[in-house]
Amino acid sequence: MAYQEKEGAKPSETEDEKILREAREYLKACIDEESGERSKMKDDLRFASLDQWPTEIRNEREGDIENGPRPCLTIDKLSQYTTQVVNDTRQGRPGINVRPQDDAADPETAKILKGLVRNIEDQSKADIAYTAAIESAVKIGLGYFRITTEYVSEDSFDQEMFIRPIPNTFSVYLGKHIMPDGSDAEIGFICEAVPIGKFKETYPKAKAEAKDFEGIEADIIGDWKTEETITIVEEFCLERTAEELLFLADGTTITATEYAKWPEDVAGPKPGVQDRRLRVRKQLKWRKMTAVEVLEKRDLPGKYIPIVEVVGRESWVDGKRILWGLVRPAKDSLRMYNYWASTLTEKLALAPKTPFVGAKGQFEGMEERWKKANRVNFAYLEYNVVDVNGNAIPAPQRQGATPIEAAYMNYMQAIEHDVQTSLGMFKAAVGETESQQSGRAILALQRESDTGTYHFGANLGISIRHAGRIIVDLIPHYYDTRRVVRILGEDGEVQSATLDPDQPQAMREIRGRDGAISRIYNPGVGKYDVSITVGPSYNTKRMEAAATFVELAKGSADPGSAAVLRYLTVRNSDFSGADEAAKMLKALLPPQVADPNEPIPPRAVAEMQKMAAGMQAMREAGAKLQQENVQLKAGVAQAQIKAQADERVAAMEMQAEARMEAMRAQMEQRDMAMRRMMEEAEARREAEFKRWEALLEARTDIQVAHINAENRPEPARAQ
Repeated sequence: MAYQEKEGAKPSETEDEKILREAREYLKACIDEESGERSKMKDDLRFASLDQWPTEIRNEREGDIENGPRPCLTIDKLSQYTTQVVNDTRQGRPGINVRPQDDAADPETAKILKGLVRNIEDQSKADIAYTAAIESAVKIGLGYFRITTEYVSEDSFDQEMFIRPIPNTFSVYLGKHIMPDGSDAEIGFICEAVPIGKFKETYPKAKAEAKDFEGIEADIIGDWKTEETITIVEEFCLERTAEELLFLADGTTITATEYAKWPEDVAGPKPGVQDRRLRVRKQLKWRKMTAVEVLEKRDLPGKYIPIVEVVGRESWVDGKRILWGLVRPAKDSLRMYNYWASTLTEKLALAPKTPFVGAKGQFEGMEERWKKANRVNFAYLEYNVVDVNGNAIPAPQRQGATPIEAAYMNYMQAIEHDVQTSLGMFKAAVGETESQQSGRAILALQRESDTGTYHFGANLGISIRHAGRIIVDLIPHYYDTRRVVRILGEDGEVQSATLDPDQPQAMREIRGRDGAISRIYNPGVGKYDVSITVGPSYNTKRMEAAATFVELAKGSADPGSAAVLRYLTVRNSDFSGADEAAKMLKALLPPQVADPNEPIPPRAVAEMQKMAAGMQAMREAGAKLQQENVQLKAGVAQAQIKAQADERVAAMEMQAEARMEAMRAQMEQRDMAMRRMMEEAEARREAEFKRWEALLEARTDIQVAHINAENRPEPARAQ
C-alpha cells in the first residue's frame, strides 16, 4: 500500500469504509505537512493579484475617522515581469521526443509514438494546461496539470488520452516525493467543491443530506458539505504487492506462484531454481469519494500517478520542502514602493494651496473672487489700493510654493532597483532601455535576465517530459485494439498510422498487390524513453529554412536541383498562396523526386513481368536445343534431327530477334515521350519559378522597405 495501516482499524469494517478511513487519514497528513507553505503561497497569489496591503494596515489607514482616510496605493510593478517569464516559456515550449530503448523497440515506431503524443497535445489544447501550470509556478512556486482519458463517443468503449489543466493549484495534494515533476509520488488527491444540484444530477443515489455528514463538517479540508456545495475527492494510489521471483536453470524467470503450479505432465519436470529475489508490483487504483461514501472506483493501467507537478524555485531546509516563485522575494520591496508612493501622494494632497497675502481691507467687496482665485482662472482680479487707514499699498502677492522633497523621488528609484534585483530581471528584459546604454550593454542585461529566470522554463520542460513518459506508458493499454490513429508532424501535417497490438514485432511491412508498402505498428513491443527539445519553434525554423533555400536556389546551376530548391523555398514561405504554389510546383517535379518511396506503376510492373516470362521461355528453349545437339553428336537420327534442330533454332532466333527489336522500339518511343514530358515540365517549371521569383522579390522589397522605415532614426528635434 502507498500508505501504512493505522492503529485502531476496525476489523469488521467494509472495503469502502477502509478506503474512506485511510484516504482521509492520508489526506489529513498531506494537508498538515503542507499547510504552512500553502499559506505563504496563498499570500503570494493575493499579492500577484494586486492585493498588496496587509488587511489590518489597509483598514487602519482607510478607516481613520479622526483624521480622515489616508491613501493606500498599489503600483503594479510586478505583472510585466511575471508575464514576460510566462510568455517566454510559451514561445519556446519544449517538444516531446520518443526514442527506442531496447532491441525490441523500433525507430519507426518511435516516430509514430512521437506523432501520436503530438496529436494528443493538439487535441487536448495542451498549451492551456502548460500555461496555467507555469503561470502558477511563476507566481507562487507550484502548479499542476493532469493526464486523463475520455471515451471516443457515447456509444464506444474506446478511450483517448487528454492533457487537462488544473486551474486551482490548492486543490491538489501529492504524497511525499522528491522529484520536481512528482514522478516518484505514490498517492495523489484532487479536491473539488461541486454544487449540490450538479452532484445530485450526476450521482442521484449518493448521500447528499446534512444528516449524512454530521460530525465531520469541518474535518480535514474544511466543510465537506455546505448549503451550496459538496466536496468530492479523487484519489490516485499505487498499491504495492510483494511476490517472490525465481530464475530457473533454463534461463526463464517466473513467480513462485507460477512455479508451484508447473504443469509437469505437459511441460516436463520442473527446472532447478538458480536464484530468487523479492519484487514489488504496483497497481494504480482510482477512487472518487465524498467524506462518507465511495462514489466510483476502478483499477487503472500505468505505473505513474497521472498528476504532473511544475515547480518554480525549490529548496530543502531541515528536511522540509520550500517552494516559491517570482513574487515572494520582491514583496517587501514592492510594499515599500507602495508605501512611499502613498506617502508622496498624501503629502501633495495635504500641501496648502499657495495663498495671496495683502493688507487688511484690500479684498473688501471682492472677497468671493479672491476666494476662488486658486480654483478659477480669472482674467483679472481687482483690489483696493489703500488699506483701512487710507494708506497707499502695493498689489497682493502669492507666497512661494511648498517644495517637494527630492529624497522621496530618489528613494523610490532605489526601491524600484531593489525590486528588479529581487526578481532577477532588469528593465532591458521588458524592452525598457536608457539612451546612454549601448546595444551590447542592453543585450547583456537581457541575457542576464534570461539566465536569472531560466529555471522556470527548464522546470516546465522536466514536467512535460514526465507527461510524455506517462502517455507513452499508457498508449499500449488504451490503444489495445487494431485501429487507424491520427498522428501529427512537427509542421502540423496530419497523417495516419495503423496500430495492431496483436502482432509480435514492433513494426511490420506489408506489400500490396500494386507494389505499395504499408507499415503496421505495435507500440506495446519494446521499451521507449522520452526526452525533450527546447529551441526555436517550427515557424521560426521554417522562416530560416526559406531564407536558406532562396540563397541556394539563386546559386544553383543544375536545373534539377534548382527546381527542387524552388519548391522547398515556396513550401517554407508564409505569404498568401504559398501552400497552393507549393502543391503546383510539387506536381511539376519528377515522380522519384516528389516521392522517393512512390511505388512502380502497375502497368510498368506488368510489362516487366511479361518481359521476364519471355526471357525465361527463351532460356528453356535454349536448354532444349542444347540437349538435342548432344543427341545429334551421339549419332541418333543425326541428319534428320540436325536439320530439324537447325530449322527450329533459326526460327526461334528470328522470332527472338524480332521480339527484341519490337521491345527496343517500344523503349525508344517511351524514352522519347518521357524526354518530351521532362522538357515540357522543365519549361513550365522555369516559367512558374520566374513568376513566383518575381512575386518573392517584390514581397521582399516591400518587407525591406517596411523594416528600413521602422528602423530609420527619427530626425533630430530642435533644442
